[in-house]
This record gives sequence, C-alpha cells and structure tokens, in this order.
Amino acid sequence: MKRPLKPVLVVEDHDDTREMVELILRLDGYTVCSARDGAEALELTQRETPCLILLDVMMPVMDGITFARKMRKSRDAHVAATPIILLTALSSIDDAVAETGAVSVIEKPIAIDRVLTEVERYCGQADDDDSAG
Repeated sequence: MKRPLKPVLVVEDHDDTREMVELILRLDGYTVCSARDGAEALELTQRETPCLILLDVMMPVMDGITFARKMRKSRDAHVAATPIILLTALSSIDDAVAETGAVSVIEKPIAIDRVLTEVERYCGQADDDDSAG
C-alpha cells in the first residue's frame, strides 16, 4: 500500500515511547517526524504539514493542550485542521479532548495495534491515481 507523503507527527517527551511509536510507524511505511514538547512541535508544523498528530498531553516546556490551541490558530489552514490523537495516562481526559479538538484518545501504556489502526484511519489512504496502472 502506498503511504502519504505527509508525515505523522509524534509529540512525546518520553524518549522510549516516542522512539517506539516512530519505529513502528516507519516499519509500516509511514514518514514520521517527532518532537519532545509542544514548542518543538509548533516549529515543525511551520515546515511540515502532517497528516496526523499523535500528541502527549503532559509535557515540559509546552504541554499538549497549549500546543493544540496554538496550532489551531495557524495561518496555514491545513496545519490548523490537522487531526490530533491524544496520547495520555490521564484518567479524566474529557476537558483535554474538548480543548484540543482531538479526534481520538490512545491511553498509555500505548497499544501498538491501536496506534496503527488510528493512523491508518487518518493517513493510510492508498494513492488512487496509481490504482488503474
């Protein structure tokens, strides 16, 4: 299956978790970019337009909710509309979902099959232009 050219953006301050998610997505054929906090992620979205953002809620420097608020105000309409999936260990997440406009939540510890299913939903469309040839 062809994967989109747009990367999946993984925003996670825990190195092992971020690297594991990156590796699994790359092995499944996705392009991935990553950030350790919301500030770094905001800088990335000025250079890249991700197809999806996997976003940790609790991070140093800039948390996920603050990042999402700022990203949603981006001058680039494609970046502002990028779907967000929250990655969290928090038990009460309703407010964070409402504030970020998240399309889904993946609880920690992260189940890789769930990550792949969700990423496929938002980024896994095959390139229809090549299907006839």
